[in-house]
Amino acid sequence: MMIVLSAETGETLALLDDSGYLTDVRTAIAGCIAARHLAPEAVECIGIVGAGMQARMQLQYLRHARDCNRVRVWARRREQSAAYRNELSDSGFDVQIAETLQDLCENSNLIVTTTAARGPLVRGEWIRPGTHLTAMGSDAPGKQELDPALFARAGVCAVDSLSQCIDHGESHYALAGGHLAETGLVELGDIIAGRARGRSDEGEITIADLTGVAVQDIQIAKAVWQALKD
Repeated sequence: MMIVLSAETGETLALLDDSGYLTDVRTAIAGCIAARHLAPEAVECIGIVGAGMQARMQLQYLRHARDCNRVRVWARRREQSAAYRNELSDSGFDVQIAETLQDLCENSNLIVTTTAARGPLVRGEWIRPGTHLTAMGSDAPGKQELDPALFARAGVCAVDSLSQCIDHGESHYALAGGHLAETGLVELGDIIAGRARGRSDEGEITIADLTGVAVQDIQIAKAVWQALKD
């Protein structure tokens, strides 16, 4: 649950017994924001790696960033992909199950990874020019979804928190492997504020490394509390 406190008095204002739902929503919103600023304008197919709750919510919220209903999904177990296809097809998406992860990557130009993998799943050579990738899964030490060498090919490498992603995000592995310098990372907030550039070339690869930051929880809790008051 989330506890909303007054910053002035410390008083408890609300207990939001959401069972993690608001965290899922704010994570999906972050993926939407990243796509809005970094994905190509013409998205031909969305690739979703994973088939859990976040994989579902990421796709639903991407509707607010790009107009594309063609989807490829890949999960370790085919029955998970089939359940995902059945559920999201009812929401108006044209979902196909990718036979391999390479097939998904080579046929999508907006890819979202939503797994708890502890080693790179997405290989750099599978990513075609002009693709945007949002990596959601590396939110704790030891987790990894992307080939670190992919960062060397990217025109924009965005992170939600520089210090956090250097410590345990996908960027950590790219820096450790010498594929990227710390100066090659830019915070997504700076792109949103216009202090750093987002995508400037439809042919460049862009990456958003999102580990989750506290301001997301603060803002969604604030929004729900204000709605309850109104």
